[in-house]
Amino acid sequence: MGEYIILRDATDSDLPLIMAWRSTEKIYQGFYTQKSPLVWHEHLSWWKSRPSSWKQFIITLIQGTHVRDIGVVTIGQLDHWSPEIGYFIGEVSLWGSGLGKQAVSLGLEWLKKNGKKFCHTTILDDNIRSIKLIKSLGFKKFGKAREGESWYQKKL
Repeated sequence: MGEYIILRDATDSDLPLIMAWRSTEKIYQGFYTQKSPLVWHEHLSWWKSRPSSWKQFIITLIQGTHVRDIGVVTIGQLDHWSPEIGYFIGEVSLWGSGLGKQAVSLGLEWLKKNGKKFCHTTILDDNIRSIKLIKSLGFKKFGKAREGESWYQKKL
């Protein structure tokens, strides 16, 4: 049976869990603009306003017969030559377990299967854990994004 993860499409019913994760300080410290817990109507408005060129997946951990959602992989700018990938493990107790790396790998596989040749991400310069993760997957620092944030790119 073993342990493995899958990515499944996020739905409206996932919004409360995503909001709970994103309202955890350890999680939102990794986001560029979010500085406090989310407010429901703003979260819902953000969800409804996402363009069709964005895809949101829930990371689902399967351990034998136990199944639980543990995080998010977002792929944006699908209409661009280099889509952007974002991710977080919402279950903080699982940080450092390698599940984030597996989830990003699955997202990169999805992009490749869908004809993309490149992918990029932006990461806060002080988010050492995330920088190590994406570098271990072959991303190279491309340059500065916004203040305090860098852009990394990978050929798929």
